[in-house]
Amino acid sequence: MGFEWKVALRFLKEGRGQTLFILLGIAVGVSVQVFLNTLITGLQDNLIDQTVGTSPHVWVSGRNGFQETPLEASNVIRGNFLEKDTDLGGWEVVEQVLEERKDLTAVSPVAEGSGNLVKGGLAVPVLLRGIDLEKADGIYRISGRMVSGSPSLEGNQVLVGLDLARENEIGTGDVVQVALPDGSSQSFTVSGIFDLGNGTLNGSWIFLDLGRAQRLFGLGDRISKIELQVADVFQAEAVADSVEGRLEGVLAENWIESNASLLSALQSQGSSSLLIQVFVLLAITLGISSVLAVSVVQKSKQLGILKAMGARNASASRIFLYQGALLGIGGALLGIGLGIGLIRMFLWGTAIQTGVPLFPLDPTLESMAVIGAIATVASTLAALLPAKRSSKLNPVEVIRNG
Repeated sequence: MGFEWKVALRFLKEGRGQTLFILLGIAVGVSVQVFLNTLITGLQDNLIDQTVGTSPHVWVSGRNGFQETPLEASNVIRGNFLEKDTDLGGWEVVEQVLEERKDLTAVSPVAEGSGNLVKGGLAVPVLLRGIDLEKADGIYRISGRMVSGSPSLEGNQVLVGLDLARENEIGTGDVVQVALPDGSSQSFTVSGIFDLGNGTLNGSWIFLDLGRAQRLFGLGDRISKIELQVADVFQAEAVADSVEGRLEGVLAENWIESNASLLSALQSQGSSSLLIQVFVLLAITLGISSVLAVSVVQKSKQLGILKAMGARNASASRIFLYQGALLGIGGALLGIGLGIGLIRMFLWGTAIQTGVPLFPLDPTLESMAVIGAIATVASTLAALLPAKRSSKLNPVEVIRNG
């Protein structure tokens, strides 16, 4: 084995031009794969984060009025139904069941209703959302998105969206009047202003304490729904189906159903990236195979002498297989370095005007290792045909014909 490695290295050194050409070809192909894979992954993560990163992935409401009634002999929770009522009754048990799931990262009960913010004789439609702030933070990260004031919902305190506050000249500490659908009016003190990064939400949402919202909208012990975040956002549909199977009489909806076009775009991006990488890999393989095939012809006399001295056909084949492996390893390492350089150039280029990259790119060691390993295997396999050809050389004819 040591003999074959030494011969493989010697052949590579003798053909420095060809060796450098192959190494650069592999390096360029690997760098394109590293950059493209990181770019597509970063773009997908950024789109997902902006779309559903700080919003519920699954939301559970009552189907015709769910009220939990546990059955001792079954793992299914059945419900008592109230006609034309989709609020959740006995939701604490439902919440407990959901919190036991390992595939959920946040469970937040919500009691919500519409109203009108009355300011200067004008009525601005708003959505009042009663929440448990600590649990809602797991989804919306409200406490970390305060523009002013503090995240407090004690008593009659509320949190107001940034756009709603600007348009109606509302500041921290102000008292706002909200007209409810039943004709009553309630006063709230603004304890803080938040920015969820979404103009629609910032322009209409008002957060208040969960218990106070239940009283305002006459829900009693019921709530409007329970919002969930899933560890893997692409499993939201499966989680929703699982929740409906576990809790009879509830309706579980998910972000995939309401963002089908986004999911299709993400899948198309992934498919396009994979197709490009396959063609790049195919080009690398064909290039290595053709160059090594030429090398067999060029080194045929040396191979003939080696066979005449006792080298077996298998040894001659392994010489070219080792060349392919060495070229693959060297080219993969060089290509990974070039790929990281391309990523840094992209981040630098997109940050010139604003000082902040267009979106974050974070190449992972695992993905680069996989790309490098695939390139090495492809380079080794590309040497199979030249290796097979070298094993068929007749030493007598090769030496006789020069």
